[in-house]
Amino acid sequence: MPSTIDYSTMLPLSIPAMAQRRKYFPSNGSTFSAAGNRQIRIEIAHPSALLDATHSYLEFAVNNAGGQTFGLDTGGANCFFDSIRVEQGGKLLSYVQGNNRLHSAILSPVQVSSEGVGSESCTEGQRAYNSPIAASIAVAAAGQAGNQYDVSTHNAAAFHAAGATMRFSMPITSGLFSQDKLIPLPLVDQQAPITLVLDLAPAADVGCWSAFPLATDIVVVECAYVGHMIEVGPDVIDQFKMVQQNMGGQLVLSGQDFEYFTASVGAATAGQVALNCPARKRSIKSFLWCAQSNDYANTAGPLVGAPATAFNQSFCGNMNIESWQFQVGPMLYPPGEPVRCWGQTLGAPAVGAEFNRGQCALELAKAVGTMGTTNPTGTLNTITYGADTVGLASGENGIGFVTHVPTSDTKVGVCPFGLSVDSFARDVVESGVDTATLAQETRLLLNWAAADNSGAEAQVVHIWALLDQHYYFNQDGSITYSN
Repeated sequence: MPSTIDYSTMLPLSIPAMAQRRKYFPSNGSTFSAAGNRQIRIEIAHPSALLDATHSYLEFAVNNAGGQTFGLDTGGANCFFDSIRVEQGGKLLSYVQGNNRLHSAILSPVQVSSEGVGSESCTEGQRAYNSPIAASIAVAAAGQAGNQYDVSTHNAAAFHAAGATMRFSMPITSGLFSQDKLIPLPLVDQQAPITLVLDLAPAADVGCWSAFPLATDIVVVECAYVGHMIEVGPDVIDQFKMVQQNMGGQLVLSGQDFEYFTASVGAATAGQVALNCPARKRSIKSFLWCAQSNDYANTAGPLVGAPATAFNQSFCGNMNIESWQFQVGPMLYPPGEPVRCWGQTLGAPAVGAEFNRGQCALELAKAVGTMGTTNPTGTLNTITYGADTVGLASGENGIGFVTHVPTSDTKVGVCPFGLSVDSFARDVVESGVDTATLAQETRLLLNWAAADNSGAEAQVVHIWALLDQHYYFNQDGSITYSN
């Protein structure tokens, strides 16, 4: 009998419980900035309630205390934090480094749909592609030809005025907070609570400024973690403890975390370059990476101040590479042919032909888990994704950096890359590649023809390994992890 006309079944009766909302405030102050107290520490504990992390979020207010206007990069509220950690009893459980760049350059562009950007404009101030004007995603006057770092217009009305206070809300999506099971707070030592630690990013890294900001220009106040709590009775907690005892003294929760690496590529590099990313983990699901001009990233370099007057977290290019692969021990991923970045010119891949967005975008979609959805590449399109300029100095990309200020109504494009190495990516199982057991070397292989990168600047390559991680709630009230 079809379920639509089967009236013989009922929902199972839940255990007695009551949902409530509880706010947790920082334990180390109420005002934070990159110039002073830049670390926010929030302790989360409860003697009789479970934490539903998927329905909880961080809220805070930001005061633009300087004289400059700014607009957030594509990572939204995550742009304010360059790292997010989870600790318990002084022990590190999760550590996402480069959090603002990870969200701005990779996760938000590919995971957030055009409709999702509209939602995030309400909660996180993410306005990169949310504009009432039709030209909000149009190619800038510089055009695309020969541009490694594409330029598209930005909604200048989204910029936050000097002296203004803005409010933001964002979920915590890493480590222990990235998994679906309720976190059993009663099993955690109440004197050593789970602690969320957020490190503020420098003011220049949160987005695009009208002029270089001071470290004191961004001030975070009224910060709290809004926890969705499920209160249960003592009988239920006793059952948890009994299950814990029957499982050898541990309850296990499984989530995902990131490990971060950086590497450098010199100017005018040719041939193959192997960049080490020594992740020694039992189950790596995918690799995510992006590349940025070293001159552009360095505030003391030839483009002094440019990282403040442009979106320097999302602003990344394809480096004019012809192809790329990952190597784990003796194995190549993908096996056989590498991922090609350029179309065919006279029968051979060559810079100057069209950048092969399709292959790169779908490999990235597999790596972040959006493949198979109705919008696997998010906001990435032929305009926003990876064009092809050799240099960044004024004039080399067809537009001088002096124009990359809020009043110019421009933003730079993104060029994220990713590769899944997970055997069963569609199932929630530990099936990633094992680099720990045999201590296998992991390298990103970038390939150029001799002329493809001629004259290009030195690059900084940012690499994240997405991995499975297990959290063990022990009978002594401690939490440990393995990966």
